[in-house]
Amino acid sequence: MRSLKLLLFIAVALLISTISNSQEPLKHKKKIYRAESGRLYANKDLPIYFRIATSGDDNAESYLLMPDEGSKKYANPMYLDTEGYNTFRSPSKVDTVTRQTVYPLEDIIYELYSDSKSPVTKFSFDNKNYYKKDSIYYFGEKLEVKFDASDATSGVEDTYLSIDKQVYKKLSSIIELNEEKIYHIKYYSVDHVGNAETPKSIYIKIDLTKPTTKLIADPDLYNDIISPRTKITLDASDENSKIKKTVFSINGGSFYNYTNPIVISGLKEGEHTIAYYSTDNVGNEEAEKQYTFYLDKTAPMIVDELVGNTFIANGKEYSSGRSKVKLTAMDNKAGVQQIRYSINDGDFLEYTAPFYLSKSGKLKIQTFVNDNVNNQAINLIMTNKSNISYVDLSGPTLGHSFQGANFIANDTAYITSETKIRLAAKDDAAGYKRLEYSVDNGEVKGYTESFSISNEGLHTITYTAYDNVDNSSTNTFICVEDNSGPEIFFRFSIISDKTKTLDGKNYDTYPSHVVLFLSTTDSSVGFENMLYSINGLTEKPYTSLITGFQKDKLYTIKVTSIDKLGNRSQKSIDFYVE
Repeated sequence: MRSLKLLLFIAVALLISTISNSQEPLKHKKKIYRAESGRLYANKDLPIYFRIATSGDDNAESYLLMPDEGSKKYANPMYLDTEGYNTFRSPSKVDTVTRQTVYPLEDIIYELYSDSKSPVTKFSFDNKNYYKKDSIYYFGEKLEVKFDASDATSGVEDTYLSIDKQVYKKLSSIIELNEEKIYHIKYYSVDHVGNAETPKSIYIKIDLTKPTTKLIADPDLYNDIISPRTKITLDASDENSKIKKTVFSINGGSFYNYTNPIVISGLKEGEHTIAYYSTDNVGNEEAEKQYTFYLDKTAPMIVDELVGNTFIANGKEYSSGRSKVKLTAMDNKAGVQQIRYSINDGDFLEYTAPFYLSKSGKLKIQTFVNDNVNNQAINLIMTNKSNISYVDLSGPTLGHSFQGANFIANDTAYITSETKIRLAAKDDAAGYKRLEYSVDNGEVKGYTESFSISNEGLHTITYTAYDNVDNSSTNTFICVEDNSGPEIFFRFSIISDKTKTLDGKNYDTYPSHVVLFLSTTDSSVGFENMLYSINGLTEKPYTSLITGFQKDKLYTIKVTSIDKLGNRSQKSIDFYVE
């Protein structure tokens, strides 16, 4: 048993030793190498001895040459001092047949090449389509890696590789990588005299996995029905070479790069389809996915009616104190989520069943309804409990228009202080009775004629019409009053570095080839037209840069900018041309 434990201990120790040394480069002996060309190379670190023999046979008896007294300290052994080409000379060549000295006198030269420099190894790929990040090369398919080594003196003998911490092995061919994982390759080369290169490393990841994209619709999602407030987010992930791009298409149109949540409020109400997919940095492309949804822009419609005891007097039907208000809501797609109501500006209560009008006199009933994707509608019912007709349940039809300058953009009306606001109402049942309005939630006024607003800025106009049985309809719209002209900007093509004084006034001075650029912006409705006049001459439309200035002349250019409401602004530009 003790011998078995000892054997196991030795085996484990050998395994640990092998693993710990698996990435250590091999030991390479420093040596002398004779090339096919006959050249002799010696590792520069090796000691050198000279021997002499009377035969060229390898096993011939030889004698060690001894240096003179002045060189003994530096010979046997001696070391080469020069990298590369070294020579050893014997004076005067002797003819090998006649044994006579050859003239003119020439040395006999023996050559020896010293080599202390390691080879240099480089790698290359057969596939140039890769992505590199954090020192890792990513490829989307199997890969061949080639290692090329070069050596300046004795030449490359072999290249060695260690893959994933395995023992270094001699490279015999191009290596192929086809498993999806990260390969850690260490490599080096050794030359013919034993100079070994310092090992280098390369990390290669074979990435065969396609990205995954998740579509998120938020907020207001109900059974693939969404609202104009919903934004579509494409959340792409890739654990390997990471996402290069995500693209999407709406209703079979062109594909666009996804950068921000997709806003769908501009689409028409109805069914739509978004196609999408992602690509990673090595070309793995996800299969196209599709998401079909219904865009519901319509709030539920609510109908109110009076039910219960009624009576007839003077040809009209009235409700009694036991009458109830019944609310019925209908929705075109997502379905009604809830109905709430408020009496005389009280708290909004959840509607579950018809409710009594428990207070006498004039009542104000507000209803709130929303569907399952939060499209909302608020209605106002003005009535009088002592004179309620349940036959006519609809308020008047409302409308509004503008007289004078106005501009509509993105459902917002832009007007001036001169613009008149006209309100209109009609009722085909009980007949129109009166119309009231308020500006910015201020005092409610009776409407008799068109009116204007004197304050610049954003305004909310709410107006309510009543029929002859006090059924009502309310509408609210927003308008922006803009009485300011556009802002005017100018810029010269050259910066003035001096001034000219005329009649006690300083003017910036420019050369005659100067160019003047004009621009204008309007914070509300936008720029419509821009005119300019030079030294009091007739105004011209500004269409391009202004040039052609004359030397030794003072210029006054008056610029006028007009916005889409006719608001005007002016600026005068004074300068001197030398």
